[in-house]
Amino acid sequence: MTVQTPGPGPTAPPFRRISLRGPAGMRQRLRPLGLLAPAEGGLPYWVEDAAYVVPRAMAERLLQTAARLHALCLQAIGTELQGGDPERFGIQEAGMRQAVLQSWQAQDSPLYGRMDFSFSAAGEPVLLDYEADGPLGLAEASYLQWEWFEAAQAASLTERGDDQENLLYEKLLALLPRLGLGPDFAIAHGGGAVGAERTDAEYLASLAREAGLPARLCEIGALGWDREALCFTDDQDRPLSGLLKLYPWLWMEQEPNAEALPQSRTRILPAAWTRLLSDKALLARLWQQAPGTPGLLPAWLEGEAPAEPGLALVAKPCRGDDGEGVTGPDEPPDHRHGPLLRQGWCPPPRFETGQGSVHAGVSVWLVGGEPAGLSFRESRSWRSDATARFVPHILRG
Repeated sequence: MTVQTPGPGPTAPPFRRISLRGPAGMRQRLRPLGLLAPAEGGLPYWVEDAAYVVPRAMAERLLQTAARLHALCLQAIGTELQGGDPERFGIQEAGMRQAVLQSWQAQDSPLYGRMDFSFSAAGEPVLLDYEADGPLGLAEASYLQWEWFEAAQAASLTERGDDQENLLYEKLLALLPRLGLGPDFAIAHGGGAVGAERTDAEYLASLAREAGLPARLCEIGALGWDREALCFTDDQDRPLSGLLKLYPWLWMEQEPNAEALPQSRTRILPAAWTRLLSDKALLARLWQQAPGTPGLLPAWLEGEAPAEPGLALVAKPCRGDDGEGVTGPDEPPDHRHGPLLRQGWCPPPRFETGQGSVHAGVSVWLVGGEPAGLSFRESRSWRSDATARFVPHILRG
């Protein structure tokens, strides 16, 4: 087992990257899911020969920071919606705006989300993004990562007392029966027999069945609208009392049935108000509301950012994902993806490996708004994009 120390960079975070051989048997679990096939960057998505070791104190600090920032997000959204119209977030469809307000007033569940963190020069976690509208990667962060840990433990690849910060399975299993999805609900995904969406959808379906809820899978494109029953229907034209979707609200608001959302009797989760939670415009709202708050980076919407001499900023599309359209301090901003957020530049810490340097981004997963576990993804670039790779972690100390 070889410890790899952080390479040159702005921070030296209190966690380590170690190299170790992958536990026997995990390949048979990962291969059918496509996690060992060459991905967009030419390498398998799952890193088999490494893990991140996180001290318990740092894990606790990450979870506490995530909980505090989530509460701050709720305050900001509540303030934003007091005026009755979330105009700051660029929602064009009146039906979607009304659905956001209704779901907020009904206190509908955010289901699950993922906060992505970097670290300040002092080693403190700072929020980069909040992927709050059904982010992909749930299955590997939850049960697959835990199975990896158990296999590593059985193979004596871990140390006595090691653990993993991972309660996603337990918290999801407890949450699902409380969501009021009714007797007929479906889990909608983007389509296809394999892929990240399908894997996450099947995982949620298995959890629902374990909780005693009959769930079925349905492709999002097969959903229909029953004008008489005022509800959405599945691919067999059966009315749905509930719908868990792995399809962004940002895309749903552009669909023909978006105008039907306010009158729908189908309970749709994650809540429509997570459309605001996942919009990077909220990061500017947070900084405006509580500038200097620990865990936050300076952030403004383009055109309203006060000039601060010497402050390096990145530009991010407010409604982008997977690093799409993100540019650094020395690059021209990319306006092709809509309005931009300007945020203080704080790249994830860099580690030197046998295959070159990587940037390690750590994420806190939340279930029902409560922190539930950690996961790591690493990229060759400081941008975490579609080529980012999943690395399991070990809790130690």
